[in-house]
Amino acid sequence: MDTNVQTSQNVRVVTKQEVSMRKLLNIIGIFIFAGLALTNLTNPLPSSDYTKEFLLFIGGSAITYYTLVNVYFIGEIGRRVVLTILFVLGSLSIFMAIYLATKPISH
Repeated sequence: MDTNVQTSQNVRVVTKQEVSMRKLLNIIGIFIFAGLALTNLTNPLPSSDYTKEFLLFIGGSAITYYTLVNVYFIGEIGRRVVLTILFVLGSLSIFMAIYLATKPISH
């Protein structure tokens, strides 16, 4: 009985690279903010002041979104920073909703 000796061979497996979560969230952000900007064309606001404020809101929201998405993927510290910022923003939103419900603005 003879032994069958085989040498090891380096085999390279090539697979399609899947889209990373970071890239996916950035692409989703493009669709979200482009859609918001498109609403200004399909349903224009009554004055240029409102349009300016609306576009500034979209720009500020996009900056906040992309900053948080990209900081999140830096590492463990980035995740903690993003989750802390989201917790603070959520708390302030709830506080403002309660505040405005209890102290309505007179017109």
